[in-house]
Amino acid sequence: MQAAIVTALGQAPVFGTFEEPQAQANEVPIDVLAAGIKQLDRATVAGTHYSSPKQLPIVPGTDGVGRTADGKRVYFASFRRPYGAMAERSVASWTVPVPEAVDDATAAALINPAFAAWLPLRWRADLQPGETVLIIGATGTSGKLAVAAARQAGAGRIVAAGRRLSVLEALGVDATVDLSLQGEALTQAFAAAAGPGGYQVIVDYIWGPATEALLATLNNHDLSSYAGGRGFRLVNVGSMAAPDIRLPAAVLRSNQLQILGSGTGNFPPIRKCSATRPRF
Repeated sequence: MQAAIVTALGQAPVFGTFEEPQAQANEVPIDVLAAGIKQLDRATVAGTHYSSPKQLPIVPGTDGVGRTADGKRVYFASFRRPYGAMAERSVASWTVPVPEAVDDATAAALINPAFAAWLPLRWRADLQPGETVLIIGATGTSGKLAVAAARQAGAGRIVAAGRRLSVLEALGVDATVDLSLQGEALTQAFAAAAGPGGYQVIVDYIWGPATEALLATLNNHDLSSYAGGRGFRLVNVGSMAAPDIRLPAAVLRSNQLQILGSGTGNFPPIRKCSATRPRF
């Protein structure tokens, strides 16, 4: 079959011929119509992601839209290397029907960001109705969808943080935080936007200085008393701003803070996704 092939990390895939995959137990063969190209795929091919392959060559891509053997058009997830979504054919461990009103390219591009919005909120943080949610990096596709997902899940208050203020204001949230602020000014902005009830769930797509400012907010502005019995749940989804942060030990000891991650290493069971997949 024809495919995009990664022969060396840090180099662009090349077009060529690759062996066809054979479906194993709990997999279905897929004739691929469109494949998503995500930040995950770029980082994997670059060799900078924790899931970058140890053995080459591989076909890149973890999801897309295709048809099953019985002709059904589905969104599919494919995680068994060396096979991937950027080929004529793939194998899928999980599929979801795609409505006819949604074209192949739109479905392939949109569903992964939707899961990057839904999983941190519902699977990792277990967002409950009435809780206050802060989205750091809310101007990106997943960030915007996270606002919608939080609203759908019954969040009592939603705060959006980002650099493009016009985009933030268009989201219709309860408060915004300008991430172009720095240092104590950003810390004060996070504290002011928290409101009287503080934050319960924080979804962070960027990491780095903004996250450090938020943690300083928790440590310096006595928001810990507002967290309630479940505490603060900070879920990291990405590291677009920086791969590391400075984390004072006092922050962990002085707050009801849980720091979680949401990514390929803690994807929920397939049956859980099928039963409770997001609807936007």
